[in-house]
Amino acid sequence: MVGGTAVAAGTGGLLSACDTVESGRPSGPSTARLPDYIASELVKPDLPATPEGVMAAYYRYPRTLVEAFSDKPGAGAGEVSIFTNMFNPVPPGLGDNSYWQELNKRVGAQLNITMTPSGDYLNKLSTVIAGGDLPDIMLISARLTRRADVLTRLCADLGDLLSGSAVKDFPFLANIPRDSWLSTGYGSGIYAVPIPRGVAGTIMFSRQDLIRQRGLNPAPGSYPEFLELATGLTDARANQWAFGHPKGVITFVGNMLNVPNVWREEGGNFTSEYETEQRKEAVARVAEMYRAGLFHPDAMGGKLQLRDLFGNGTLGLTSDGYAAWDILASTYRVEVGGVAAPGFSGGEGVNRTGTPTFALTAFRKSDPERLRKLLRICDWLATPLGTSEYMFRKFGVEGQHYTWRDDVPVRTELGNTEVKLPLEYVAEAPPVLGPADKARVDAQRAYQEKVVPRMLRNPAEGLYSDTSIGKSGELGKIIDNVELDIVSGRKPIGAWDEAVAQWRRAGGDQIRAEYVAARASHG
Repeated sequence: MVGGTAVAAGTGGLLSACDTVESGRPSGPSTARLPDYIASELVKPDLPATPEGVMAAYYRYPRTLVEAFSDKPGAGAGEVSIFTNMFNPVPPGLGDNSYWQELNKRVGAQLNITMTPSGDYLNKLSTVIAGGDLPDIMLISARLTRRADVLTRLCADLGDLLSGSAVKDFPFLANIPRDSWLSTGYGSGIYAVPIPRGVAGTIMFSRQDLIRQRGLNPAPGSYPEFLELATGLTDARANQWAFGHPKGVITFVGNMLNVPNVWREEGGNFTSEYETEQRKEAVARVAEMYRAGLFHPDAMGGKLQLRDLFGNGTLGLTSDGYAAWDILASTYRVEVGGVAAPGFSGGEGVNRTGTPTFALTAFRKSDPERLRKLLRICDWLATPLGTSEYMFRKFGVEGQHYTWRDDVPVRTELGNTEVKLPLEYVAEAPPVLGPADKARVDAQRAYQEKVVPRMLRNPAEGLYSDTSIGKSGELGKIIDNVELDIVSGRKPIGAWDEAVAQWRRAGGDQIRAEYVAARASHG
């Protein structure tokens, strides 16, 4: 979910539509005590999660399921209106959908879910907010301009119900790692439940099978060794290259050089990664790789289907989100590995954390008892793999919506039609590794155990900047354009300094000032 310009354009009228809102807006979390992290022990995965962020791992779907709830979490809530986005085709409506009917029965409430395709979601969300009649539960995009206004002035403060140890009343929300909660707190309150994502972030994926065939080192210990790997994977006569696009390679080389994760904070002051010499050097090094012929000849066009090219062996390395590991391995039937960034001259590099929250789930202002019921529904939706609630949520009713095939649940034709409600965009359990082939899960787990201890977090995560959201596209283009110009040889490396100065004038310095103010507001 990206963008937010539609909401930004109408924000003044949008917020004034509610006459009872309070004035003033905190720019970031201040005194809010975030929920304690209390790992759920209800289900035993094959490999447990760690507090630092290594995901739990499963080799297969548990066949003996645990009942997480002995009652109906929404009992007494009556009708519950939910507004969220979706990426799948719209499923049949409640009257024609046996899965939805069974969902309401199990939850004990009438879930009236309004589903909007993701491309239209921000426009529709702005309309809903401007109308002043908010749903009980709504998804707030991480890219919503003036998000802090919407949350703190129009939505319920959940602090009394979720802060600190109070979250223990919702054990599966308590199972969401702390990183994911950072963007939910403003002032002294908590205004949302996060849709969690893993901290592993972007991975430099490798074709392990090709590396082994060519006798190359799959775990380079320095920049020269990484360059040797990339060179060994490149054979232009055979239509094979190491890389497809420079953006992810610049970030990876930056990890070797200890480039900050977006921002560096020292004594309450913020320095952008673009302002460091290490980031400039990363661009220069990738330009050298391009001149050496390690990139696909169409790398600068921006239209390469990187996953397909990786899958068919045209590319030996590609940068993608952590969830792509299973997609690449399953879709193309190839052996995938993850390359951990070494230190530039040896030792260990860093690994940037990914954004630990996809979006936020906020609630209409209501009395505490109703909010408690709504949070219990979200708690039910966040139950982990291995519970009967999870299996129903993902696959429906056994024998009706899915059957088992070789210990894998497979949806029936009815399941493929009905089990499409976007419940994962209302509330969700933390992501896990697998269930999948043991060798693949072990490789994923080994990679995370290697990089998570050296994770480099963005110190601005959880702070709020209107300019960062409102001008992200414009500012991003300044950097993207100069990177392509330098890497392709159209401009010298000296063009980097002027582009960074332009970035600062166009909004970078304003973002810095907003983060400094946000940090100062809570010490």
